[in-house]
Amino acid sequence: MDEDVVAEERLQERARRMGVERIPYLLGHSEIAQLFDVAPDTPQLWRKRALLGDPDVVISGKPYWLLSTVLALARPGQRDLPPGRLEEYKASIPNGYSPQVLEGPPPLIGIKELAWIFGKKHTDISQWRSRGTLTPPDLTLSGAPLWLLNTILSDAERRGRAVAAEALERVRRGDREQIKPRGQRDALVGNSDETLPSARTFRNSESAAAVAFVRHLLRVGYEVEVRPYWQ
Repeated sequence: MDEDVVAEERLQERARRMGVERIPYLLGHSEIAQLFDVAPDTPQLWRKRALLGDPDVVISGKPYWLLSTVLALARPGQRDLPPGRLEEYKASIPNGYSPQVLEGPPPLIGIKELAWIFGKKHTDISQWRSRGTLTPPDLTLSGAPLWLLNTILSDAERRGRAVAAEALERVRRGDREQIKPRGQRDALVGNSDETLPSARTFRNSESAAAVAFVRHLLRVGYEVEVRPYWQ
């Protein structure tokens, strides 16, 4: 048996004895770009060219791939991993492990699954985060906060928050918010009292206003893409 596999099984068994929940090594577009030291939009180009297949996991509408899937992209002399980059990535995932496939539902959930569990809008969950009335995420991948389900349930019990039993069962079965077709807004956002502001242009002297505008969009659950240009 491969030495790495044996070592991983030992770590898994040790974690089970200690009651520690382990997190599979997952990568979004940002982590893949950092791993290979390529431009941020390169992983999306790889998807369009079918070099990178369908995501192994989708959480809150965001795609993620297992480390084993991503490492299969490496080609000597073409797509090399810079020295030490893999170790840096692994160090960023607490209690991480590297399965070849996920044998069950992912233990991680995002803001949209939290909205299901608590029977809230996802903008409400974002407000809880802003106010510091939600436990910090267990990790952040490609800018998205993710929590272990047990972390959220423990936090809910401590704060006396009720959970929706049916939604919780769905999440435990493995249901996750799926990727929406390009150009289609999320239904939860569409049900929000917030309306999407018009596009704005900020000059260098308006940096404080730009920061406030972006923070507002992120707080209510929108994604932000910044496109600098010269006049």
